[in-house]
Amino acid sequence: MPVWMVWKARSFEETAGLPMTVRRAHALNAILERCELLAFPDDRLYGSSHGRWAVDGDADEIAHASAALQTIGERSFVTHADHAAPDYHTLVSEGLPALQARAMASLASTPDDAGDKRAFLESVIVALKGVAAHLERWASKADELGDRKGSAMLRSLVHRPPRTFHEALQLAFMVHMVFRMDGRYAMALGRLDQWLHPFYERDMRDGRITRSEALALLENLFAKLADRGDIQNVCVGGLTRNGDDATNDLSFLCVEAVKRIARPGGNLTARIHSRTSHAFLRACADCMRGGSGFPAVYNDDIEVPALVEQGYAVEDARDYCFVGCIEAFIQGKQAPWADSRFNLLRCVDLALRQGRDGLTGRQLGPETPMPTTWEALWAAYGEQIAAGIRTHVEHICAIEREADSRAQDLTSPLLSALTDDCIARGLDVNAGGARYAANHGIAGMGIGSTADALAAMKRIVYETGMLTLADMTAMLDRNFAGFERERRMLLNDAPKYGNDDGEVDGLAADAAEVFCREVLRHRTPSGGRFWGLMAANVQNVAAGREVGATPDGRRSGEPVSDAASPSFGRDRNGPTAAVRSVARLDYGLAPGGNVVNMKLNPGAVEGDRGLDAIAALIRTCFSLGGVQLQFNTVSRECLMEAMEHPELYPDLVVRVSGFSAYFTRLDRAVQEDVLARTEHRALA
Repeated sequence: MPVWMVWKARSFEETAGLPMTVRRAHALNAILERCELLAFPDDRLYGSSHGRWAVDGDADEIAHASAALQTIGERSFVTHADHAAPDYHTLVSEGLPALQARAMASLASTPDDAGDKRAFLESVIVALKGVAAHLERWASKADELGDRKGSAMLRSLVHRPPRTFHEALQLAFMVHMVFRMDGRYAMALGRLDQWLHPFYERDMRDGRITRSEALALLENLFAKLADRGDIQNVCVGGLTRNGDDATNDLSFLCVEAVKRIARPGGNLTARIHSRTSHAFLRACADCMRGGSGFPAVYNDDIEVPALVEQGYAVEDARDYCFVGCIEAFIQGKQAPWADSRFNLLRCVDLALRQGRDGLTGRQLGPETPMPTTWEALWAAYGEQIAAGIRTHVEHICAIEREADSRAQDLTSPLLSALTDDCIARGLDVNAGGARYAANHGIAGMGIGSTADALAAMKRIVYETGMLTLADMTAMLDRNFAGFERERRMLLNDAPKYGNDDGEVDGLAADAAEVFCREVLRHRTPSGGRFWGLMAANVQNVAAGREVGATPDGRRSGEPVSDAASPSFGRDRNGPTAAVRSVARLDYGLAPGGNVVNMKLNPGAVEGDRGLDAIAALIRTCFSLGGVQLQFNTVSRECLMEAMEHPELYPDLVVRVSGFSAYFTRLDRAVQEDVLARTEHRALA
């Protein structure tokens, strides 16, 4: 039972009368002071979030505490509670004492009549002291275990900045665990190979560490990140702030560590650009073909200019990382991310039916004209997109405004301490303290299905007249019952996205552009941006249940296509054709994050030729304008056997969407969605 609720609720009771932001800092510290400290054999890094859950409590007391905490309230994912990358560079380069001193200096310079700012800065100091006390507790635990060296390291981090690679990694990991103890999900370590590299370089130069010892520490890190299955993104490679290639030896070591651990949890993403070495691409490919789905690769040559276009300083744009699955973020300078989902295929359905839903008959969108011509259908699609986005944005903004009205109470003192410029401004990360406001991503689901449906209407109804508009809607109303011949015609005679067909790929690009440009028109209440994404997580399965039969030949309730990927099973001309198709979308209009899933047969990636083929496929995609790729290399036969005999495959890992997971623990519908992906048996 979650006894941490009791600790937290008691703390709020004990601090009644203090400013709420100070009470929140004390409430987190109450957990840090009482949680069980769980160390595991062969751990090289201390810290765990297990202790938050490890002790049972009285059920009635927990229920009372839960009710009390609900009354107090807190931010959620939608209102920007987590999915952030704290400023670990400053943490490890300056240490906890310097951060405390900075907060105290800001407090000393804040006028006495600025009560809210003073209270906020006091809460930051309380939060930082709580982390220091937690380190002291772990030092005592290390003493109990007879680890004098570990104890000395932990105590030293209370009083001074890290001096070695091990110390820097330990401090950052401990703080990361504190965020997890605070219930914050999908917190990212960000560009670990950049902020940790000075320590590695110095230790290697001075003989304090070997490459194999550094690798062992990183293996321990990724194993511990995988411990609870949280999605904690680590970003490697890319560009430096001044535009040079940022890939270094730690980039390679992180990839090697993830390859060896091969478990979900540490969601590794590799940034690639035109000057990225072939050696690093091969290292990434070698990790990918191990089956874990890591790393995903992202194209700096598209993403950096897109971020600059959105108003970010070029140095910060070059320094982006990822939070959660694939969401772009400026580490240590931005308020937490949030996102939601939008069903693109449903807008085609509404456009066909003058705004009425094909499943229920309800009027869900504006009453657009009967689409008697292709031009009318395209215009109706755009109108349904615009109306749907407006409604969606209004809903999100209402939720955010409610939270923002309590901004002085719904604070995040520790996260603010590790976000520029909260301490200097005396403001919480979600109340104007962060250098960049929070963004909200709207994930457009089903672009492949949408393009295929539009292409079928254009070809089969408007150009060839093989079916009339009335014929089409009648078939869809009946979910193709009695119309299997016509359904096969839609599947076989209309072009499909993912086959390097300029007509349908152009429709995909146009349909995505309509969506993304409409999203970009809107701003959040705090001044952040709404960004379109081509992503779905696993919601493409649920999205399919919202839409009846569609002109692409998809039956009612079947999943829509995943993220920016082609509809599964309909990209039949090989992986090069598939990437040429997905690269036609303008991802500069979707800077928040994108996903393209590909499944490769293990035989296609064997040996040196296999590594070079994966690297070449990535280069081809990115040179054409693609922005993201990720791979599964588990065969269809293996997946089917795992579904039939899950007890034989407890450790089978697959890339699902923006994350990896144990295949046999996935919902059956998600397993079938992964299974349905086209399996490419050759890369040449």
